[in-house]
Amino acid sequence: MAQEYSSIDGMRVLYEISTLIRSDSELREKFVQALAKVKDAVRCHSASLFIYNEQNGRLEEVATVGSRVNLIETIDFDLGAGFSAWVAKQRRSVLIPNLRKERSEGFRCFGSVPLISGEKLIGVMNLGHREPNALTEEHMQFLEIVAGQFAHVIERTRFERDLIDSNEALLEAQDEIRKQQQQIVEMEKYQVLAQVAASINHEINNPLTTIMGNVDLILLASPNLDPAIRKKLNTVLEEARRIAEITKKIRNIKRIVLEDYLERTGEKMIDIELSSAQPDESEKLS
Repeated sequence: MAQEYSSIDGMRVLYEISTLIRSDSELREKFVQALAKVKDAVRCHSASLFIYNEQNGRLEEVATVGSRVNLIETIDFDLGAGFSAWVAKQRRSVLIPNLRKERSEGFRCFGSVPLISGEKLIGVMNLGHREPNALTEEHMQFLEIVAGQFAHVIERTRFERDLIDSNEALLEAQDEIRKQQQQIVEMEKYQVLAQVAASINHEINNPLTTIMGNVDLILLASPNLDPAIRKKLNTVLEEARRIAEITKKIRNIKRIVLEDYLERTGEKMIDIELSSAQPDESEKLS
């Protein structure tokens, strides 16, 4: 025979379930532990919890203590298979105190309670007992209170999960914005650099070409030029060519690489050799 249900035990279990649900343990583990307390409180043999999956519109088993509790699982309803889906559709508790053995699926007494949050379906909780008339209306009232707690914590967990997902998406968007802003800054740097390079080519190369041409002309037209003067003119020509090479590198700069210019003051200068070379991932862009 089934043991008599105690309302005092029910109140104690409600408190324990409330404390358990607020704990930091994993959600599925919470459900298993809470179902175990419910099973002990109503002194039944098995309990199952089904949660409504909003993505596929079906009930899914998330926790069971003892044997899986459901009836007529061969029949498929709108929200899933078995009696749980029918209860979810009707949104009302059902107590079947005395099941016929050929339809009991191992249980002689069956109770099912929907989990509702406001107007929203959250899931269904089923309990089964091997003896007929073991579950009563008093048990069902207790189970409806427990179902309300389950519905609240599941809805709250979903809200927290959605909030976390939203925050992660926001952080990813902010990171992408920072990357785009950095790319814009780099593009602006290159545009300024290109303008500077164009100015250098115009303001330096034009007079430099005149200087180099006149020095070449002097050297060619003066075969008897004093060797010391010829040497100095060749030096001028070499330095002019060096300046021309530098302006060419500046014109071809594709990125900005800085190196120390004056270590004591922390001043920097553009490394023309590296800036003009092909990009190297190991080198730092500034």
